[in-house]
Amino acid sequence: MLSPGLIFVIAAVTLCVLTWPLRWPLPAGLIVVSVLAALLAGFGIPFRHLVEGGFGYINLVLALFAGAFFGQAMHTSGIADAFGRRAHAVLGGNPWLVLGFAGLLLFAVGMFVGIAGVAVLAAGVLVVPMLRATGLESHRIGAFIAVLATCGMIAPPLNVPAMTIADGVNMPYIGFSLPLLCLAVPPALFMVASCAWRLRGTAMPAEADTGSGRLALIGFMAIAAILVFWTLLRLFPGAIPDPAVPIVLVVGALVMLPALGRRGLGTAMTAAFSGTPLVLAAVLVTVGVAVQIMTLTGVRGFLVINSMSFPPPWTFVEMVVIPIFGGVLTSIGAANILGVPFAFALIHQDMILNVSGLSAIAALSEFMPPTAIAAALATYVVGDTRLGAVLRASAGAALVIAVLAILMLIFADSLTGLLISEHVTIREH
Repeated sequence: MLSPGLIFVIAAVTLCVLTWPLRWPLPAGLIVVSVLAALLAGFGIPFRHLVEGGFGYINLVLALFAGAFFGQAMHTSGIADAFGRRAHAVLGGNPWLVLGFAGLLLFAVGMFVGIAGVAVLAAGVLVVPMLRATGLESHRIGAFIAVLATCGMIAPPLNVPAMTIADGVNMPYIGFSLPLLCLAVPPALFMVASCAWRLRGTAMPAEADTGSGRLALIGFMAIAAILVFWTLLRLFPGAIPDPAVPIVLVVGALVMLPALGRRGLGTAMTAAFSGTPLVLAAVLVTVGVAVQIMTLTGVRGFLVINSMSFPPPWTFVEMVVIPIFGGVLTSIGAANILGVPFAFALIHQDMILNVSGLSAIAALSEFMPPTAIAAALATYVVGDTRLGAVLRASAGAALVIAVLAILMLIFADSLTGLLISEHVTIREH
């Protein structure tokens, strides 16, 4: 039976060897490493924990497939193209207006689903046609979609990484609205402005709408229905039952059935449950297994203790490991494994700001290979581009997110009075 530190080193090296030189799929590598860690710790092959861990992120898997189904229904029926052309025409072809509207749509969906990948799948197909009409390059369209969806995930009311960290430190998820907005809005505006600046002087006149007005109307009704429902749900949480994100997206997709037809419905379902969405769902399942085994073997506790042992100036430098780990464990897994100990390491300052800043740092995992879920799904939605190009185009906005998050953590004591109401301030006394 080896120590947790040694198990962690052996598991990390094994995973690197399996996924890079041997080019194993990441889900297979995570399963093998999880079983190896359990064997090294003396637990044999813990079938119960392997199965239980596989269901750890089942809610995210369902949301991922529901978002893929919603987006594919839009694409297969032709609604996405019709909606994009109509929006471009209504906005007069002005790049600032088109990009602003597209960004708002992605940001809003990200806010309410709390998962960047689902926002990319659900709203990305709608904005691709209107962004193509502006003349923006494909890799920048992918970066735009990934960044705005991630900023929406960081924003309130539903930030899943922040909720995960808050649950881990046993604090209520209240009072986060203003800090999260301060982290989410500036990088979103930066991305919109940088793309619009590249298109300066290229405003296109509004063209006659050659697409079907009926299809555009159905698309508007579908996206408006889910956004209005989520808005009412947040405004009146006690009066309206929450059926969860997957059901809302599936019901929204059913609005498009008249335009889909039987054959289109089959095509949309096949596309939603295969390819990139299926691969990323497998990643989420195996990440849940890895997190469960890390907890069982003591590796998670080892990371917690070592994260808290660094003195404050070095704590911020050490945070670079969060998105690096998130490249394998996803942003949710990184928030779960590393976000919690870092929040405790900074317990001397306001915990709301700690959790907010750390959730934004964890969100950078959406741009960190090998998973890079938001960027990978944006590449999948756009179609004719490569992940590397999308990641390079996303780097500027990702840097803005990182800088804002670190500054919030460093200057938390000064920002507490500005961003946190006195009655929800949570800190160690």
